[in-house]
Amino acid sequence: MDDHTTLPTRMPWTSLATVVGVTALLVAGLLGTVSADRAALVGVVTGVLLSLSLWLSGWDRWQAVGTVLASVLALPVAVGLSVATGGTVVSLGAELFPVTSQAGVRPAVVRLLSQVIVVLGCLTAVFGATAATRGVVDTERVGAYGGVVVRTTAVPFTVGLVLFTQGAVDFLQSNAGTPGIQQLTGKLLTRVLDPIFDPVPGRTHIAIFSLLLALAAAALARGLDALPLSELVPETSDAPDVDRAVAAVERTLRWTGRLALLVAPVAGLFELGLGQESLAGLLPVGLYELIVAVTAAPGLRGLLWWLFLSGAVVSVAVWVLRRTVQSSADRVGSVLAPYVGGGVITLGAVAVAGPAVDGIETALRATPAAAAVEQFLVPVLDVYGAETVTLALAVVALFSVVGAVGQLWVALATNYLRARTAGVTLAAAGLFGASAFAATLSTPTWLVLAGLVGAVVVWDAGSFGTTLGHEVGTGAATRRAELVHVGGTVAVGGVGAVATLGLSGVARGSIAVEPSVAVAGLVVCLVAVLALVAAIR
Repeated sequence: MDDHTTLPTRMPWTSLATVVGVTALLVAGLLGTVSADRAALVGVVTGVLLSLSLWLSGWDRWQAVGTVLASVLALPVAVGLSVATGGTVVSLGAELFPVTSQAGVRPAVVRLLSQVIVVLGCLTAVFGATAATRGVVDTERVGAYGGVVVRTTAVPFTVGLVLFTQGAVDFLQSNAGTPGIQQLTGKLLTRVLDPIFDPVPGRTHIAIFSLLLALAAAALARGLDALPLSELVPETSDAPDVDRAVAAVERTLRWTGRLALLVAPVAGLFELGLGQESLAGLLPVGLYELIVAVTAAPGLRGLLWWLFLSGAVVSVAVWVLRRTVQSSADRVGSVLAPYVGGGVITLGAVAVAGPAVDGIETALRATPAAAAVEQFLVPVLDVYGAETVTLALAVVALFSVVGAVGQLWVALATNYLRARTAGVTLAAAGLFGASAFAATLSTPTWLVLAGLVGAVVVWDAGSFGTTLGHEVGTGAATRRAELVHVGGTVAVGGVGAVATLGLSGVARGSIAVEPSVAVAGLVVCLVAVLALVAAIR
């Protein structure tokens, strides 16, 4: 490999190959100790996708495209994190529980937690190693990606909240006869919402209909005024006069709203004071029936309500864009991109809601949580539907990504992680934690020791390579220096590992403790030796 080849990495190729190669080998070995192999594989893929998302969120050449892709990938990353943790717990829970006796509870819990931490450690290691290839873990990029995920989450959160509210209102109204708080709430909602959306047929409802018409007309006029329609038409001599047409429509909507607002109180007084019989006698039969048909139509009222919401949403969206977007077209795209990605995620979640919920329900029924499925999940599905539940799960998963990215940003902002070596530090920490907890499982001692030594090698090679690349450049001929440095680290770690293996073989059968405890004790000793060597070097 030619060390003079330059790519936007932060370390020379030899150190980079060492970091990636050692991480890949150790992750492959450590994942073999986990029973939940599918969840573990998903965790590894999630680490790669998270690193790719960070890179895409800072893709300067195609900022809008990169932001859209990073936004859309937020859901696979979120699902991957959930599967790597929750999927491992569910899979192992079905395997380890129920236990035959009370004494078996603690070992089962320890085994479950150890395997979850091994999976998360491997995920972190893969993320750190892949991120180190491009040096994408820094405060600015992590903060930008966190903002992308937050704005992406806003769309499914809003849609899910609307569906949840609708389901809750329908449920409470349908249970208005049930004693208790449901009866009180249901009756209150019925009294408030029925006159607006489901009026009594066979009579006029001019006052409330006029108020809905006024709201819809005002919102549409405001939304139409906010849209930059004239800017979308080229400035040519034969171009239509968009400004004049838009102004005419806005003027019509505003006068319609004002007229409806004036009619509402007068109509209310007539309807309450005269009554329906007097109104029917005063008005011609055909006109009275037409007014009844129009003002009491639930479909027309629903249309006015959605027009009001559409106009309000457009006005707010344009106001936000004008506050945040400058004149640059790429800036416009980067601001809109997360919401586009959120829309794609929302549509995808709704499309796969049925199969997704069925799969989750089937998986949970095979675990000790089967009783909770019947007690909680099934009633929730009956009330809110699969779409609302799927969106809620997607939002929770996305919030977990926001939390993880936020913790990473805090670690970088407080210099707990140095941006220059953040990737290799995460890779080494993930390998170290996974190897340490693998020692409590039925893992060969040599693999545990190799993982611990490999973690130190990854950190040392990555840190040295990053420093070297920063001082002399990544294109300099530094292969020999890198190989000598890595070779020294491997030699020191190898001696410690061989000594630990020897002690383990000698002590086997002569120590009155569990084998996993003995291995864990030897691991602690090796960790102390490696820490001392690293500090001296």
